[in-house]
Amino acid sequence: MRAVVVNQAITGIEVVDHEKPALVAHGQALVKVEYCGVCHTDLHVAHGDFGQVPGRILGHEGIGIVEEVGEGVKTLKKGDRVSIAWFF
Repeated sequence: MRAVVVNQAITGIEVVDHEKPALVAHGQALVKVEYCGVCHTDLHVAHGDFGQVPGRILGHEGIGIVEEVGEGVKTLKKGDRVSIAWFF
């Protein structure tokens, strides 16, 4: 997948090819994000205001299609269009 991440020098961001995340916890779903906002919190993360996090994937407000649902997910199914609120 393509992702915007905090660069290794923690001086900004870069677009990279990144391994697709796996579902590892109860209640998770994997969403293929089509559109994603970058908010002020992402800028704080990129600038290291919350600690040094090189490689951290940015963007947490998105729209996409559910690709996979994990154990315990009852309200979503593969193919559902979803929005991802900032607090999830």
